[in-house]
Amino acid sequence: MASKKYLLIMGLLTLVTGAQAQIAEWKDSSLIPPSSLAQHNEFVNNQYVFPAKPRSQWEVGLKLGSPSISGDVQAQMPNFGVGLHLRKSLGYLVSLRGEIMAGSAKGLSWKENNNYRFNTAWTTNGYNFNTDKVYYNYKTKLTDLSLQMLFNFTNINFNKLEHKFNMYAIVGVGMTLYDCNIDALNSSNGKYSFTSISGNVYARRNETLTALKAILDGTYETPAEQVTGGGPRMFGRNSRLSGTVGLGASFKLSKKINLAIEDRYTVVNDDLLDGQRWSPYPLNAPAFTSHWDTYNFLSVGLNVNIF
Repeated sequence: MASKKYLLIMGLLTLVTGAQAQIAEWKDSSLIPPSSLAQHNEFVNNQYVFPAKPRSQWEVGLKLGSPSISGDVQAQMPNFGVGLHLRKSLGYLVSLRGEIMAGSAKGLSWKENNNYRFNTAWTTNGYNFNTDKVYYNYKTKLTDLSLQMLFNFTNINFNKLEHKFNMYAIVGVGMTLYDCNIDALNSSNGKYSFTSISGNVYARRNETLTALKAILDGTYETPAEQVTGGGPRMFGRNSRLSGTVGLGASFKLSKKINLAIEDRYTVVNDDLLDGQRWSPYPLNAPAFTSHWDTYNFLSVGLNVNIF
C-alpha cells in the first residue's frame, strides 16, 4: 500500500512539468492521444510512475476593452479597443499566445502650458509660446502585435475534477504601431483661445476639463510631433519594439468556452505616444521629460477551445 501511495505522489509531481494548460480531468482518456493510452491506463491503475501527457489544445479568443496611455498628458477614459488571439498549450502550467490589439486612446491635460517652444504641433499652427498658453491633448491610434507566454497559477491543483476559475500571468514581446494627432485648430481652422480657462488647480481639475471640452471641437487634425529623424515606420505608422506583462483571470462557462478578464501593460522606447515630450522647466528652454510613455489594455474576452 505504501508503495502505491509513493507511485501516486511521484506521478502528481511529474504532472507539474509536463502537461497542458487547459482545464482537464486527469482520468479522462478522451484527452489522451492514442499513442499514449497504454501509459495512461497503467498510470491510472498505479502500475506506472509517470502520467501520459494529454493532447494539447488550441484556443481562439475575442476581447473588448479600453486602452489607455500613461505619459505626460492626463489620460481620458473610457476608450475602445478590440483584441484577437490564438493560443496553444505547452503544458499544464504554460501556454503560448499570439495576439493583435487595435484601439485608440485619448488624453487632455488640466494644466496650462506655455513651454512648448519645440513642439511643432502647436508652433506650426500659429501659437506663440511667449504669449499663448495651451492645454495638451491627443488622440492616438494603437495597433499592438505580440507573442506571449502565459503561466497558469491555478492549475497546480491539476487533479481537481474541473477548474471553474483560473489565474495566470502574461509575459511577452512584440511590436507597437501608433499614430498620434492633436486638436490644435478650431472649426474655422484657426488656433484656439484658452484665455478664459483657469487651469493648474488640482481641486478644480474637473471644472477645467469640462470647460476645455466645451471649447475643443474634437477633430484632432494636427499630426503630433515626431521623433527626431522620423524613426522606424510600418504601414504608415510609427513602429516600436515593445515588451508586455499582465495578469488575467478566466471563468469556465462550459467545457469549451471561458470568459476572461485581463489587464496587460506595455512598455515602448518612445515618449511621444501622447504627442508630448517636453518638460515645463526650464522656461523657454525645455528639456525632455524623464520617462518613456507606456500603455495598458484592460479587457473582457470570450475564449473557445477549438480542438
